[in-house]
Amino acid sequence: MTKEHASESERTRKLREKLQKQLDEIEKKITPNALKKKTEEIHEWISTHARHRVVLKDKNISLFDENQNSAAFSSNIASIVQSIAKKHLRFPLQVNEEQAGEALDGK
Repeated sequence: MTKEHASESERTRKLREKLQKQLDEIEKKITPNALKKKTEEIHEWISTHARHRVVLKDKNISLFDENQNSAAFSSNIASIVQSIAKKHLRFPLQVNEEQAGEALDGK
């Protein structure tokens, strides 16, 4: 059993045709020469910015390192931890960013 859909409105049809025309124009611009030119531009950009590259062979990088190398906590997070501590403790607590991270990590 198939569901019947409402007929396409004139406005929707015109918009669909306009979008299809735009896509067709974009596809016409993708030619072997255009791809070759863009490839050369990318290679030129890479060579121009090569001095800014970081040599990864000398670095120990791993994905999903169980958050061993997490980013430092912001002062905003430290202030949140401090305000929570004030509400739940009888004495004021001074918290720096490192302590805030440990508190949130449960250390």
